[in-house]
Amino acid sequence: MNIRSLQYILGGTLVATLLLVGACKKIGAVSDDNTPQPTFSDKSKVLLIVVDGLSGLEMKKIKPPVIKSLMPHSTYSWDAVADSITIDATSWASIMTGTGVEKNDIRDSTLTPKSASGARFASFLTLVKNSGQRKLKTIAVTGWDQLNKTLLADATVKVTTNDDDAAVKEAAVKHLKADSVDLMITHFSGVNKAGKSSAFSADNRVYVAAVNQVDTYIGELLDGMKSRPDFASENWLVIIQSTHGGIDNTYGADSDAERNAFSLYYCPDLYEHEVEVPEAIKYGVHMYDQGSGAVNAILQDKDMYNFGSTGNYTIEAKMRNYSPGFAPYYPAFLSKRASFDGGVVGWCFFQEGDVWQINFGQKGKGNTQCKGGKMNDGNWHQLTAVICTTADNKRWARTYTDGVLNNTKDITSLGDINTTAPLTMGYIPGSLGTPENMYMSDVRIWGDSLSSDVIAKYSCTNQIDETHPNYNKLIGYWPCKEGKGNLFRNQAPGAIGKNFELKGGYVWDVLNYVLPCVGNAELQTPPYTKEVFYQVAYWLNLQIDTNWEIDGRLWLKFF
Repeated sequence: MNIRSLQYILGGTLVATLLLVGACKKIGAVSDDNTPQPTFSDKSKVLLIVVDGLSGLEMKKIKPPVIKSLMPHSTYSWDAVADSITIDATSWASIMTGTGVEKNDIRDSTLTPKSASGARFASFLTLVKNSGQRKLKTIAVTGWDQLNKTLLADATVKVTTNDDDAAVKEAAVKHLKADSVDLMITHFSGVNKAGKSSAFSADNRVYVAAVNQVDTYIGELLDGMKSRPDFASENWLVIIQSTHGGIDNTYGADSDAERNAFSLYYCPDLYEHEVEVPEAIKYGVHMYDQGSGAVNAILQDKDMYNFGSTGNYTIEAKMRNYSPGFAPYYPAFLSKRASFDGGVVGWCFFQEGDVWQINFGQKGKGNTQCKGGKMNDGNWHQLTAVICTTADNKRWARTYTDGVLNNTKDITSLGDINTTAPLTMGYIPGSLGTPENMYMSDVRIWGDSLSSDVIAKYSCTNQIDETHPNYNKLIGYWPCKEGKGNLFRNQAPGAIGKNFELKGGYVWDVLNYVLPCVGNAELQTPPYTKEVFYQVAYWLNLQIDTNWEIDGRLWLKFF
């Protein structure tokens, strides 16, 4: 068994050197970056499976079995990026032309350009055919007839089925098993239909069922591919590419959720490589002012996120003052409390000069507070408060800043701190000199007291998923990543719909702050859907003419 090295290039940067065992037959041994391009043969083939509406990040939560089984031998990304307009037409145009809508000008279901300049950017099947460099045998199977008449028109064999994924799968498997083919394109739309009828969410059973169904169909396609008479001598690259994601039950705009796609490139002899993107706070809402002029966010369900008189809880949030050196006295900025006055029941995070604190109020007992750390330097800080009840029935509050313990306070005497006041980010009435002026992000509430080790480990991330040791205790999670709209959506398991509503003259600002975690800034730029063309051309040894003005990068590149 030969051991060969594989170099993975993304965005012009050498990201990783992996080992390749048994090697895909088209890849030669690497001696240095000047090694000649390997010789390709007509045994190099591509199976391109396009799934409409498959959100990458929701897919990550579902991880259906067939696709999951491919990952140990794949390069993949949960963070692939669709075009800036995410309707089906522009999403398909991006994949098939290798350009964005600003070039191809395909903007509706006619799948035809709206201008003469857009018409210059043809489908890659048309470009390859007209170039005369290779007679490519292509088969396209879809339930969308207009797609076969336009972007897939130059496929050698075009099959239009009923608009049904089962019919698409049956036709594709039939052709894949026996036909001579270089490139097979198969189109599934059931996941998209499920998202539109319910929600593009792993918390929605209709969407999950659709994802698992298409996963089963993909398994049958792979079985059909492996049953080909000459499969043992063929060299297949399998691409699973989604067109776009969605938000609630809609798509078409340019929010991160709608542009979130999934990309996977599979060859049996590759080792696993996940294209991870830097963790960042991309957007934020500037919260400021007080009274009727306040910009804040309110969760209207009065019964949610009460902490009672016993039990264990943790509150975490990332917060940044709008300007360095901002040092107000007593503005509350995260609270469940009607006002920040003495003896008002509930709790709040507040700022006092250059530090933050958590304050608890109880009728007839005044206020009790636990001091946090310094946080007014204009940088983002992770603020954490833990509420825990010990075996001797004492209740304690602990504060942490950026994962480091600050102080501990006995709050037993306060008793029941339940309140009907709403959970609020930003201004509430009460004791303050100058109102808060800030951004807030990555707010988490846990139905447990997190350990110091866990708090420290997850203080520099804003991606919380099932790998977190306390994930089953996550009762509220607002990443605040939407970038548009009037909601901070709750992404905690079982808490869908418990959203913050933005109030006042709010504006989403672009922040693009990369979290300063070790190694985070060295991570990669994600794949774009318009880059599929580049990777297909590379695998099939097709030369891309610079006059085609194809966008993106050849990042799945072997030397």
